[in-house]
Amino acid sequence: MMTRAIGVLAIATAASVASADIVYSGVLNQTASATTGPLTIDILGQQWGFGHQSGGLTDYSFVTANNSGSGLFVELASPLVARNFTAGATIGTLTSTLNMFPTGGSTNEDVYLHNYAALPGDEGNFPATGTGFVGFGFGGPVNFNYGWMQFTLDGAARSVTLNDWAYESVVNQSISVSAVPEPFALGAGVVGMLGLVGFRRLRSRRHPAV
Repeated sequence: MMTRAIGVLAIATAASVASADIVYSGVLNQTASATTGPLTIDILGQQWGFGHQSGGLTDYSFVTANNSGSGLFVELASPLVARNFTAGATIGTLTSTLNMFPTGGSTNEDVYLHNYAALPGDEGNFPATGTGFVGFGFGGPVNFNYGWMQFTLDGAARSVTLNDWAYESVVNQSISVSAVPEPFALGAGVVGMLGLVGFRRLRSRRHPAV
């Protein structure tokens, strides 16, 4: 077993904005690397970790669901590989049949965005350097709120940046990837916050080689 220190973010500003039924974080651009260590964000009381693990044969960027009843959308054949959604794709109840892991969330398993140490073809769905979208859900085990997070990876720096996120506030209602409230006006309808509030330790489990 390994432990890792996680910086918990909770910026006490008008970061999350609600318009219609979509809750949007606003631009975040929070970066975690092998040097800085992983970070954890809070979305409506649910915590999600992201960062880069490096050392020995370990060299991967990841995101993880830290709470019971929350999960990340992964590939059917590879439950530890995050799906990379395209802008405009739909995340919702139909998508959930295509695999969300872990719905329990308590194991804090790292879901790969990109594994730099993997053999060609097994690196994951996110580019070594580039941007993509992760789908997530919370509130299970049956009824979920669905959302997306946008991440940018920098292979040279071995860093991962959370650009922004959004979720649908109506339970079991789908959301379009990259959708934000329309019109989007900062400071209106604040429903959540992000910022530095301290550190916590989470367990990390070793994964089979991919």
